[in-house]
Amino acid sequence: MGRLLGGLALAGQLLSVPLATAAESIHAAFAQGALAGQVGLYGISGKARDEERQGFISGRASLAYQTAPWQHLSLGLGAWGTTRLHETRDGDYRETVASDALIHLAYLHFAGGDRGELTAGRHQVEQEWLTDHIVGVSARLIPLDNLELSFGWAQRQAVVDLDEVSEGFAKMNEDNGLYFGAAHYSPLAWLTLMPYYYHAADLYRAPGMKLTGAWGVGQHLEAATMIQYVRSNTPAGQEDGDFWWLEQTFAYQDFGFGGGYMRAHPRAGSNIAEFGDQTPFEYGDNIFAADAQTWYLAWEYGRDALSLSALYGHTRYAAGTERPRTKELNLIAGYGWNQHLELELIYAAVRNSSVSVADFNSLSMALTYSF
Repeated sequence: MGRLLGGLALAGQLLSVPLATAAESIHAAFAQGALAGQVGLYGISGKARDEERQGFISGRASLAYQTAPWQHLSLGLGAWGTTRLHETRDGDYRETVASDALIHLAYLHFAGGDRGELTAGRHQVEQEWLTDHIVGVSARLIPLDNLELSFGWAQRQAVVDLDEVSEGFAKMNEDNGLYFGAAHYSPLAWLTLMPYYYHAADLYRAPGMKLTGAWGVGQHLEAATMIQYVRSNTPAGQEDGDFWWLEQTFAYQDFGFGGGYMRAHPRAGSNIAEFGDQTPFEYGDNIFAADAQTWYLAWEYGRDALSLSALYGHTRYAAGTERPRTKELNLIAGYGWNQHLELELIYAAVRNSSVSVADFNSLSMALTYSF
């Protein structure tokens, strides 16, 4: 469940501190630092077929501080706290919130002006196949106006969000970590090519390519196309896998609509999503299973403070000699009273043709005040 990205917004507020605010001394760097925070309320209620309803309500608060740049360097620290307010059944809260308090940010940030940046320590990343918070290094270089390079290494990972908090930063790939790199090249104003490579020793080596294009169709209609392919090469004795993803969307005034298609390897599926993905579903069950084929349709509307969206997807995958189906519907409504206070509601319904996998529904709510 990756829609409720309160932590990403908080980190973004701090990393957007301009280089023009550079301090003249270490003391001034701390004195002129930026502080951002959030307080919020989160609740979820869900029910699987033939099972009892489950869910919880929690309150949380987070603070993040970053010094002003001194000699291009900044220090960042952040803490996240969550408390249980109510749970439907004993243990519902702890199933997804494994820790009530966590130091989720502790990093050094080097700002290189308009030529790039580097962050080392505990920080948040949003890569194609690596998300959430990591312990590691990530860098962004801009050698040319139409070329951006991003790369890094992650040793540990933690999920820190409104709907889920890890017990701590867990080892990635048995402490071997994950290396990643990508190039964003725009040969034309409307086209971006992104070759990338992910390497997790003894788990997979994954080269991939993503193409995105955006252009106008007539006076008011805008179109965006995305084509992506990634190959997951696994150690000897295991099946290699690959993954295709095609998406076409359109925007007309306040409305957006479109759809997409995903295809996993017929024999092995793909383990590329081991450390995160960017798929649009709230749950996205079986998308990366062997021989999985997924299509989806999406619609959205946004005007002023109100946003509405709907997503429906259908996945058919291999399970022994059978090919069961998973269907998922997401309905999302958001409203922002101002730049500080936001409310989001998410309804999700998942239906499975296999009798061994239960259907379920969930409704979640997130109320967040940022400062």
